[in-house]
Amino acid sequence: MLVKETEDSKLELKQQTRYRKGVGKLLHLMHWSRPDVLNPVRDLSRDMQVASKATMTGMHTAMNFIIATKDLGLKLSPRQELDENRGFKFRIEGDSNSDYANDISNRQSIIGYEIFLEGAPVAVKSAQQTMTTLSSAEGKLVSGTSCAQEMLFVMRILESMNLKVQKPMILWIDNKGAVDLANNWSIGGRARYIGVHHYFLRELKEQGILLTKWKSSGSMRADLFTKNLPGPAFRKHAAQFVG
Repeated sequence: MLVKETEDSKLELKQQTRYRKGVGKLLHLMHWSRPDVLNPVRDLSRDMQVASKATMTGMHTAMNFIIATKDLGLKLSPRQELDENRGFKFRIEGDSNSDYANDISNRQSIIGYEIFLEGAPVAVKSAQQTMTTLSSAEGKLVSGTSCAQEMLFVMRILESMNLKVQKPMILWIDNKGAVDLANNWSIGGRARYIGVHHYFLRELKEQGILLTKWKSSGSMRADLFTKNLPGPAFRKHAAQFVG
């Protein structure tokens, strides 16, 4: 967990330039071949202007990990190939998650999601929320809405090429409260202040475009993009993206 630097821990100008170059290389690798390092590189990229000794150490740790696993790369293994018959439909699924109030400086949550087309990852995301959510359920609902928007984009690309998509698409969330808010029109209690986000998911359900379902936390692949995982969990989820 990287914290805000103090005056004594700031890097000198020459070291700061070296840090920027190093994180730039990590961003390139993250984008094109190593989505498994998305979360730590996202955290490191926040200090491009003023980094500290701790962030420099974090950058070296990420680099050492990539060097030690240099044979790994983005894995695209679709479950099935395009069938030429006119009834074939592509299946799109999304995993969405958030790490509630992860940033200790402003208590904003980290959202993460990935989208699979026939089991192959086509979009991944790890980012800090631009708003402060007031509960874990709300944080996961906001993340789910972002994931749903990206799923719609993938769907529209396919349909623009006259390809068919299986509907409803499935969005997985590991918080039952968020799933209930996405699937039901009733509202009350502490959820009364939550506005547009859950209405968007409900409307997609009513239109038969997307259905939100619950998945256990241990099976949530998006954990890889929201938090630092212990070794076994990291390897389990990373195997879905790199090989």
